[in-house]
Amino acid sequence: MNPEPDYEAAAEAQVLRTMVLLASLATATEVWHAASERRAGRDPSDQEATRMARGYLLKAAASLETMLLSTRAGLAYARYQSEAGLPALVRRFEHLMTFAGMARTLQVVHQRLLSLYPAITETLVEEARLLHNACMALLDGDDDAFSEAAGVFVARMLDFTTGLQDELGAV
Repeated sequence: MNPEPDYEAAAEAQVLRTMVLLASLATATEVWHAASERRAGRDPSDQEATRMARGYLLKAAASLETMLLSTRAGLAYARYQSEAGLPALVRRFEHLMTFAGMARTLQVVHQRLLSLYPAITETLVEEARLLHNACMALLDGDDDAFSEAAGVFVARMLDFTTGLQDELGAV
């Protein structure tokens, strides 16, 4: 007699394979993008012209705000819904992917802010560096404290993006 197939386990395995594929594709995309930027002569580790750095930073601020608002909504939902098992794993994966994207963006934002210094405040440049470090700590942090720490980080990031847009308006 053949045992009945375990459809739930098969579905979970498929979701896990999909998450691995998405993480791999995200990493490959970042590597490809960084290489194409360098080939095009846009290296954020070099001093950039104000126009180039400002343009990138305005787009990055808008992109970060979109990620932050989505993350804030996901964190609020998770706070009021008791998720376990696969749904909790998928939500956590989504948050980790988003925070990894924010960390990469913050690193480049910090580098490009240095290109605009002293036209922008030292405080903004330093906050970008500190936020990058905080984001990396979230990625490596404790699962139990993640939601609370992520909420604090998101609020701080929203203040940063507002300050970034304000200062870029004056540059």
